[in-house]
Amino acid sequence: MFHGQLLHKQMHEQQALTQRWQTIASELDASDVQLLAVSKYAPDEAVEILIEAGQVHFGESRAQNLRDRALRWPDCHWHMIGPLQKNKAKYIGRFAAMWHSCDDIDTARAVASHVKGRLLPVLIQVNIADNPEQRGIHPDLLTSFAAELSQVEGLQLAGLMGMAPKGGDLRGSFRSLRNLRDQVFNGSFGILCMGMSNDYRIAVQEGSTMVRLGSTLFGAGRSV
Repeated sequence: MFHGQLLHKQMHEQQALTQRWQTIASELDASDVQLLAVSKYAPDEAVEILIEAGQVHFGESRAQNLRDRALRWPDCHWHMIGPLQKNKAKYIGRFAAMWHSCDDIDTARAVASHVKGRLLPVLIQVNIADNPEQRGIHPDLLTSFAAELSQVEGLQLAGLMGMAPKGGDLRGSFRSLRNLRDQVFNGSFGILCMGMSNDYRIAVQEGSTMVRLGSTLFGAGRSV
C-alpha cells in the first residue's frame, strides 16, 4: 500500500510539473519571450520530465554540473547562469550554449581559449541593483566593457542580463537595463535577459526577451 501511495504521489507531482510548464510556456510564447528553466536545484527526473514535455533551454550555476548534463542531454541547450571561476572556464567554453554571467574580461578570455569551431554567445551581467555585494558591471562601465568583450575571439556579445533589487524599484530597474541594451546594441536587437520567478511578469512588460524560472516552474521543495 505504501509503495502504491508513493507511486501515486510521484505521478501527481510529475503531472503538476508538466502542467506548470505548459501554462508558463504558453504565456511566454504569446509575448515572444524565451523560457530558461533554471534546473540548478532540480533532480534529473524533473529535468527529464521537462525535456519530454518540450523544454530545450536550461540554466545551471555550477560549471561541472553544466558539463555533466550537457553530456547526458546533448540535444538541449545548457546556459551558464552563475558566477564563474577561471579554473572552471574550460567547461563553459566547451559545453555551454550561452554564458549569462560575464563581468570580467580575464575570465572571458579564459573561456574563449576553450571555444573551438564555434562562437559562444555571451550576456554581460549588469549590476542594475546598485548593490556592491552583487556581481555585475556597473552601468557607467558597460559601454567600454562591451567594446573590449567584442574583441575577444570565440565569443559573441549577444545581450545583457541583470537582476532587480529585492524590495526595490523592479520596474525602474528593468527599464534601465532595457535602455542600456538599446544603447549598447543601437536598438532592440540584443537579448535582454531579466525576470525570475518572483518578478518575471513585470520584466516581460518592460521588454525582457528571456526569463529565468526555477521555483515557479519546478515548485518549491518538489521531489520531481
